Amino acid sequence: MNFLNSEVKIEKFTVGQMATNCYIVHDDDKNALIIDPGANADLILTHIEKRKLNVRYIINTHGHYDHIGANYIKNMLNSRPLLGIHLSDETFLKNPELNLSILSGNDFVADSPDFFLEENQLIKVTEKFLLSVIHTPGHTPGSVCLKLGNCLFSGDLLFCGGVGRTDLPGGNEYLLFKSLHRILQLDRNMIVLPGHGPKTTIGTEIETNPFLVST
Repeated sequence: MNFLNSEVKIEKFTVGQMATNCYIVHDDDKNALIIDPGANADLILTHIEKRKLNVRYIINTHGHYDHIGANYIKNMLNSRPLLGIHLSDETFLKNPELNLSILSGNDFVADSPDFFLEENQLIKVTEKFLLSVIHTPGHTPGSVCLKLGNCLFSGDLLFCGGVGRTDLPGGNEYLLFKSLHRILQLDRNMIVLPGHGPKTTIGTEIETNPFLVST
């Protein structure tokens, strides 16, 4: 599925057993980044090769296995992209109990990140291709959202009709709803591209999401 955002194209791939949304974002000059390569590395790599993309970054919105499971494609790309995750989720990369891979019988350990995401950080792919980081803990301590123009990659914070779980290791219901309150202050027309499920908008979730009535 494709979404257009100014001169940047956003392509969504649903990967893995948890039907995780992996996003490949690129401009007309083939500069690209990947958000949450959770599985199906061959599918992702084939698309990158077909498009002849120059992948500059791989970004994890948080450290659960279904969002980091194909991080190793970093080492298969000639462009040698930089891998980023929030510092508070760094331990998830190395701990199968935290990243939940142990639940599937696969004790997955990912490579260490090249840099850490921080609140208000700008990820600069090019001078005109910028994403801003919003630290939104709750689902995990280091969960982040990424803002690109009128689009918000919400990870597992906010879904169409739902919100992220807090009953998993590192989850915190108070912090999740505090993070949601921040996100709901954004433009109501902003397109939300979640870690699972269909796209939505901030306004739609304010009006219809049953979990947000009291926020």
